[in-house]
Amino acid sequence: MKRQGFALGVLSIGGQVLLLRELVSSLNGDEIFLGTALFGWLVSVAAGAYIGGRIGRGINLSRLFGLGAILTPVMIIAARLSPLAITDFTGEIVPLSAAVAISFAAMCPVGFISGRLFPAITQKIIYPATEAIVTVYLFEGIGAFVGGVVIALVAGEVVSTLALALCLTVVVIGMILIGGSLFRIIAGVTVVVLGLAAAVSVAPGLDKRLDEMKYPSFEVLASLDTHYGHQAILRQENSLALMTDNEIEAVYPNPEGAENALLAPLIYYPEARRILYIGRPEFGVAQLAAQIPEISLTALDPRAKLTAVLAGVIPEKMQCTMIDDDPIAYLSRPTVLSGYDMIILSPGEPDSYQTSRFLTVKFFSLIRKWLDDGGVLCIPTGYDTDRYITSEQKPVLSIVYRTLTESFARVLVWPGTMTLYMASDTGRFSLPYDSIAARIARLPITPDYISPDYLVDRLSPMKSERLLAAVADGSRILTIQRPILPHYQALYRSKVNALDRTLLTGVLDRPWWVLVIPLSIVGLFGWAIRRRGGLARFGLFLYFTAGIVSLSLELISFYLYQSSAGSLYAEMAALIGAFMLGMAAGTYYCRRVNDRPLEYLALVMLLAATLIFLAMYDGIGPDTLLYFHSCFLFVTAAATATLFVGATNRYYQAGGNANRGVGYAWELAGSALGALLTLTILLPIIGLTWLMISLMALIVLALAGAVISYHYRPT
Repeated sequence: MKRQGFALGVLSIGGQVLLLRELVSSLNGDEIFLGTALFGWLVSVAAGAYIGGRIGRGINLSRLFGLGAILTPVMIIAARLSPLAITDFTGEIVPLSAAVAISFAAMCPVGFISGRLFPAITQKIIYPATEAIVTVYLFEGIGAFVGGVVIALVAGEVVSTLALALCLTVVVIGMILIGGSLFRIIAGVTVVVLGLAAAVSVAPGLDKRLDEMKYPSFEVLASLDTHYGHQAILRQENSLALMTDNEIEAVYPNPEGAENALLAPLIYYPEARRILYIGRPEFGVAQLAAQIPEISLTALDPRAKLTAVLAGVIPEKMQCTMIDDDPIAYLSRPTVLSGYDMIILSPGEPDSYQTSRFLTVKFFSLIRKWLDDGGVLCIPTGYDTDRYITSEQKPVLSIVYRTLTESFARVLVWPGTMTLYMASDTGRFSLPYDSIAARIARLPITPDYISPDYLVDRLSPMKSERLLAAVADGSRILTIQRPILPHYQALYRSKVNALDRTLLTGVLDRPWWVLVIPLSIVGLFGWAIRRRGGLARFGLFLYFTAGIVSLSLELISFYLYQSSAGSLYAEMAALIGAFMLGMAAGTYYCRRVNDRPLEYLALVMLLAATLIFLAMYDGIGPDTLLYFHSCFLFVTAAATATLFVGATNRYYQAGGNANRGVGYAWELAGSALGALLTLTILLPIIGLTWLMISLMALIVLALAGAVISYHYRPT
């Protein structure tokens, strides 16, 4: 049972994380879609646990493990090719409604099997239900700890998602089959090692072949995964395209994009010499910089593997120093240089919290520290405001503009097929058109797009005033505490899909429906607290509370760490490890104490940890940030495990039915609700502070109910 519980943890964390990675990279996923995908996984696991508990004994565990392990890479391949069923155009955004349906279908098979395994393992032993459930829960947590850390460390950086899924299949099947005699153990380990070697060697070719099927009209030069997603480099005649998560990130050659990014700010600061480019410079900016010998260009992007691959496919002369680091992590360190005259920020579309974090007040404050006196920030975008500005564009453009005005004294916007933002603390932007034309003439090159003949129409008073009126029409800014921009970006994308538009406007424009959530939880509390059967029934409410609170706090911690320290996946492995280790430690402790009821201690720990985290998270320095979040996640997970054991004791010792999957299913139902609501809906609507206050209110409600149901139950 212990070995099987450990294998269940590895399969569960592996199937969940790898499928989520693949779905995000194949369907242009953001947090709105990611929350629904995780919801689908947790609902299917809960359904498997509940149904498995009702079916009873007799299931062949080896076959069930084997089926789950084999289905993981199968569903990853299906997810990667799924856009072919939606669109024939390379890089076209998959509609949100279609992405949600595909992700739910992709997550359910492995999730259901994972849930089905939990009660099946507990039913193999004659222990009391409480002992069996807690034991499997403990070793599942240990397996998830080991598997989660390994996956977070190697996925994308060492091997691809598909390669790791194939390795997961080999490992899980090996853990179930290895055992018995010494000969069988040695033979099994040998087969596993050979299987891992075969999986790693076969996967790169399979990755490339899948991309060739996905992009049939292009030659696939490279197919690789990084920590940040799936990359494919495509060639068609003399053009190259960089595909990031099934979306065109950059094309080469792209002289228009390069001139807008580099030459437009140079017009206002012709003396600029040290320039920092945040993004991929290989697609035009580095080549253009090579033609201006006076400037020194440095580029900042965390995808070191991509840097090495691009160096072999774009041979044109470039003038650039690459720094392979996360921008937030790099800029958060103390400055050891004199700073930069100009920073060009090209993060891509703000369709997720990972990219929109570069457009927050907090990140702009970091940029100001790295800009020398009189320095200029330039943000080139893909929004076309040359002829008209749509109602979907206005809130996106306005949020970026208003956020810049919170950080810089002067903000300038250029209309055009590429809308530009430029910001500074000086009056550099007060230039008449004649001066702009004169400075262009003094450039060491003759531009095609940033030229006087073209700009006289682009910067006409009518177009400039129309754009300024649009961006100034609004007061919302983008902060870490309330990241609203990805939702408005999704609404901007949804203009061609009526169902997506209906769903998103319902979330953004009519947030009053959120009141249904606390009312439903209060109703569930009232049902659980009734005197008849209240002690056992309230155990189900405690399971639910453990699920929704723990997953919500885990997601909040990951979000804040990424926003404050950058998406450093080696460190994310430490965070995942801290949470899973806390789950195992809490369960191990509870198995060895006889104090009852344990749920009081657990709820007080959760309340104290949440309150301390809310009070301190914004004041933690970068050097201690990892320790702070790791400690918080460890304590949260240990308290959650303690609450799970306390709920198990209540439900099964106080007359709960013999379904050994029902408590696990209730915890997962709470986790599913947390996955769907926390980052997807509630964070941008009510903000971080009110979200955490709501979680603390739920903890207090559960604590009060635990006392009432225990001390005032009928005798």
